[in-house]
Amino acid sequence: MLFRTFAVYITLERTMSDAPRCLVEYHQSGKPLVCELEANPYCCEFWALEDLEQFNREYQVPEYAAGFLGFATSGGGEMFAISPTGSIVCLPFIGMEPAAAVEVAPNWQSFELGLRNVL
Repeated sequence: MLFRTFAVYITLERTMSDAPRCLVEYHQSGKPLVCELEANPYCCEFWALEDLEQFNREYQVPEYAAGFLGFATSGGGEMFAISPTGSIVCLPFIGMEPAAAVEVAPNWQSFELGLRNVL
């Protein structure tokens, strides 16, 4: 069990050191961090970059959805994440697993184009 926990921690650390450039650039651009979406779940509340590692660890993303990186919440029990293929998906906080991922956009550019109205 200790080895598995350590391996999950190392995986998360590596993920965070390589945070997707698109996500970092979005934060640095000054664009809104709370937005509406054209598609369900209709609301996106970005997590602060400095909180990504903590939230991914607390929600046990490396254990239940290895390879995914959570970066926001819908405010209604779902997490936005970048999938291992680069698509943007929603994952439920309860019952999180790769099979539960619902694609919101095929890539970051499409996702960002779907963001609307600052809330």
